[in-house]
Amino acid sequence: MGKHVLIVEDDELVADHLAALVRDQLGCMPFVAANTAEAMNLAADRVDFGFLDIKVSDGLTFAVANHLRERNVPFVFVSASDPANLSKALFLRKPVPPPRLLAVARAHL
Repeated sequence: MGKHVLIVEDDELVADHLAALVRDQLGCMPFVAANTAEAMNLAADRVDFGFLDIKVSDGLTFAVANHLRERNVPFVFVSASDPANLSKALFLRKPVPPPRLLAVARAHL
C-alpha cells in the first residue's frame, strides 16, 4: 500500500465504508480522522489524497482543506452540508455511490 488517503468523517459507519473502499478497491492506506484536530495531525504526515466531510464534531474542515491545498494534495469534500463557499473545490453530495467515489480518487492518485 503505497499511497495514503486521508478520510475526515465523524460518522463511524461512513468512515469505515470509505476506509474499506480505499484499502480494498484502491490499494491505498486509509488514515481516518473523526475531527479536525485528528485530521491536522494525520495531514502532517504523507498524504496523497483526501476525502473531507465539511462539518465534523469539532467544527468545519476548511483549515484541513487549506493545509492540504498548501501542500498540493488533491482532495474532495464529501458531505450532506450545502457548500456555500467552495468555488474552487470539488464537492460530492452524500450519499455518493461507491463507483463515483472511486473514480474521483483514481483521477487524483
